[in-house]
Amino acid sequence: MITNSQGAHLDLQDQRLKYLYLSYQLGSMRAAADELGLAASSVSRQIGKLEAELDIDLVEQGTHRIRLTEAGQAAIAYYHARAEQFEALLSRLDDLRGRFLGTTVIAVGEGLLGARAIGELEGFFQSHPDARTEFITAPSFEVQRMILEDQAHIGVVFSPQQTGGLRSLYRFEQPLRAIVNPNSPLAHKAYVTLEDLASASVVLPGPKFRVRELADKAGKGKPFSITPSITSNSLQVILDCVRSNLAVTLLAELTVAPELQAGTVTAVPIASEEMNSTDIQIVVRKSRKLSSNTRDLIHHLARTIKKLSKDTAFGGR
Repeated sequence: MITNSQGAHLDLQDQRLKYLYLSYQLGSMRAAADELGLAASSVSRQIGKLEAELDIDLVEQGTHRIRLTEAGQAAIAYYHARAEQFEALLSRLDDLRGRFLGTTVIAVGEGLLGARAIGELEGFFQSHPDARTEFITAPSFEVQRMILEDQAHIGVVFSPQQTGGLRSLYRFEQPLRAIVNPNSPLAHKAYVTLEDLASASVVLPGPKFRVRELADKAGKGKPFSITPSITSNSLQVILDCVRSNLAVTLLAELTVAPELQAGTVTAVPIASEEMNSTDIQIVVRKSRKLSSNTRDLIHHLARTIKKLSKDTAFGGR
């Protein structure tokens, strides 16, 4: 229990603080409600109760995208501090037990770590026979959220959005390429333009994928847009569309390394600064304490991605 300035006892519920935190991270109370599977009015009501308990506004009124007041920022900082203290307690108990109890959870953007990448991690698993590791595949947006919400220890994400809660440990340049069938007219170009892509049949993943967001942004302010004629959240389906010459797509070369080496698809540079400045990053939440096993796994991941990136650099030409 804590007491406010009027002397009333407060019982700060982590759940209400979580609603505030998610609303801020996702941009709106409605987005937070969708993530939690609740009605937007329920999230709004709980945040309102939190403001009433604290007797101060936490959210600025009249803005489309949620903005926190200084008090709201302080509440978020308190929520983070609570989470870090709990994590520190678990870490200390782990040390006292003298063994590594946890499972390292790695959230990976779809296609960023294929069979060859997993095989390259053999050295880590051989040297850490007792290590427990879980791989979760998700869109880039979800990978970032999982890291920020401590649902995963490590994130391997394509060109993540800038956020103060993430710390990038390693960065590997991976420009977006137009991935096309070798028989496509675009396959013989030195590079493709955004206009070329706008007039082509394009297959792209859903809105929560970073590639889709970059494609949508590329057409803003221009007399054209890169609108997919086919949408799929499955990398396999996307590649099947390209292999069948039904459509072209936008991907980093590392994602399609086996197909490039087999010659079933071709990678063509894109004349776009925005699409040539993308990367793959290994990220963790800021201030997160990592076990020695997790740190070793991160180093192995970094070496693996660096090696595969070098092997596949512009491998389709």
